[in-house]
Formats: sequence, C-alpha cells, structure tokens
Amino acid sequence: MPSSVPDDPRTEAAVWQAMVLFSTLSTATEVWSAAEERRAGHDPSAQEEAAFVRRYLREANGELQALLMRLRASLVYSDQVDDGRVARLVRRFNDLSTVHRAVRVLHVMHRRLLSLYPDISEDVVEEARVLHGQASDLLDMRGAAFVERLEAFSLDALHFAGHLHRALVTGR
Repeated sequence: MPSSVPDDPRTEAAVWQAMVLFSTLSTATEVWSAAEERRAGHDPSAQEEAAFVRRYLREANGELQALLMRLRASLVYSDQVDDGRVARLVRRFNDLSTVHRAVRVLHVMHRRLLSLYPDISEDVVEEARVLHGQASDLLDMRGAAFVERLEAFSLDALHFAGHLHRALVTGR
C-alpha cells in the first residue's frame, strides 16, 4: 500500500520539526512528573511503603503492557506494509519513543520491586533489571538488528508482565 504522504524534502523537514517538538514535550512531561512525585513525598531513592509500591506496580504493569502492544502492532504493520520514506521515519520515531518510555517504566518498576524484596521473588526483580537493560540497548540498534531484538524484547517483556501480575497477586 503506497503512502499518501509525498516523500519531498519539505514534508520530511516538517516531520522532523514535529518529532523534535514531541520529544521536547515528552522530556518536559517526564521531568514535571518526577518533580510532582517528589513533592507528593515519594522519594525514588528510598524504600517505599509496600501498599504504595504494589499499587504503582499494578498501574505500571498495565502501562508497560500497552506500550508492548503498540510495539507488537508496529512490527506486524511494518512487516505487511511498504510505505514511503516519511512514513517509515515516523514509524521508527514512534517505535523509539515507545521503547524509550518502556525503558523509563522498567527502570522505576525495578527500583520499586527492590522495595518489596524479599516479599517478592528475586526472579521477578532480576527479570525487570534484565529487561530494562535490553530495552536500553534497543535505543542504540539500527536496521534489521533493531527489528529482531524488538520482537524478542516485546515477547520477553509480555512474559514478564504476566509473571509480575502473578507475583503481585500471590506475593511471590
């Protein structure tokens, strides 16, 4: 299916400008959210109350699953459709933005899982740490290597999300 967006330099420049603006706003939102959390008394460097951590992890697990489903959908779409350069550029930007968000979510999840240890399985804590590293590595990959690792990461992370859900319900 051909793209309806022409591949001319002006279109590509406009897309780049929009992506830079989006990235800037996303970063500002992350900084603002972190500041609000600290103002609310949640210190990410300290051990936190178990009830707060469990509630946060349930919400973060849902967010992680939504991000992973976006990535899976993108993989399926890009495998089936051959668009123009601008469409591929936008899709790649979206994939990288989604992976970046998954990196942030996994980082905080790992840190907060440490607050629950030893009440939560060491395997769950370690799995979060490993997935965070894999997601971070994805941000530096290019081409076919990115697609292959993205597919493997998204499946591993979906498995982790189920594992975490069970651990939060059962305590192990």
